[in-house]
Amino acid sequence: MKVFHTWQEAADGGISGGAITVGNFDGVHMGHQQVLAELKGHAQAVDGPALAVTFEPHPRAVLFPEEAPRRLCHVHERLQYLEEAGVEAVLLLEFTKELASWSAEKFSRALYDAFSFKHIHVGYDFAFGHDRQGHITDLRTLGDGVGFTVSEAAAFEMQGAVVSSSRIRSNIEAAELTLASQLLGRPYSITGEVLHGEKRGRKMNFPTANIDVADLAHPPVGIYAVRACSGSQKWNGAAYLGYRPTFQGRTLLLETHLLDAQVDIYGQHLRVEFVQRIREDRAFTGADDLAQQIAKDCAQAREILS
Repeated sequence: MKVFHTWQEAADGGISGGAITVGNFDGVHMGHQQVLAELKGHAQAVDGPALAVTFEPHPRAVLFPEEAPRRLCHVHERLQYLEEAGVEAVLLLEFTKELASWSAEKFSRALYDAFSFKHIHVGYDFAFGHDRQGHITDLRTLGDGVGFTVSEAAAFEMQGAVVSSSRIRSNIEAAELTLASQLLGRPYSITGEVLHGEKRGRKMNFPTANIDVADLAHPPVGIYAVRACSGSQKWNGAAYLGYRPTFQGRTLLLETHLLDAQVDIYGQHLRVEFVQRIREDRAFTGADDLAQQIAKDCAQAREILS
């Protein structure tokens, strides 16, 4: 999959005549996957590539920073999921206040100039341009003039409601992990680079792989049964998500103990798939009491994952 980062790169990329879609695609969930599957069908119908335009950072992080949503995945994961869905080229635009000021007509014309697409397929709630004033009727007006067609995806429902990134965030924050995974179309996970920590877990014979949760959506703090993978390696594990109150910690970390495995994965990317919550977070009187509880947590995680 080709990835372009500017309008000029896209225009010079030699990709044209296909079908295109535009969206944030945070999480590339089941609703997004339906749009992308339909996009592939439209691309085949016009005998061209399937194309997508997406943005980084999230528009609300630029326009309303105090309301910026926690992300469902990192941008490199979003690109991976788009490729897995059959997208052949992506324009990953930096979202800025200048871009937000563009009129709907300016944005849609820039889109067409970059890709000369034959068809555009958008989500049921698609709006674009300054103050989201542009809608599907504006696309059809431009399309009538330059020669592309337009279609709109229907809302995609599961479990009695429309699938959306905000709904999935709410499920994750409520520790409704099974439902979140169903709506995502894959196990809910957090991915990050394994960091060097303070080695307290190692001193208690429970070494952990630590990940900074950063601005990602996450479930409530506590202990979880998890499955972890790095490259082709996979392990069962017990993970702690929290601030380490026993040691007066202040940074939210995901600390994963790999069950029955001793591996050096510092600096590597680890994906931690949440399976089930074991208990809430709480402070202990000291390292010995904490170690005894960790042993119980690991036993429970083994039982859940078996």
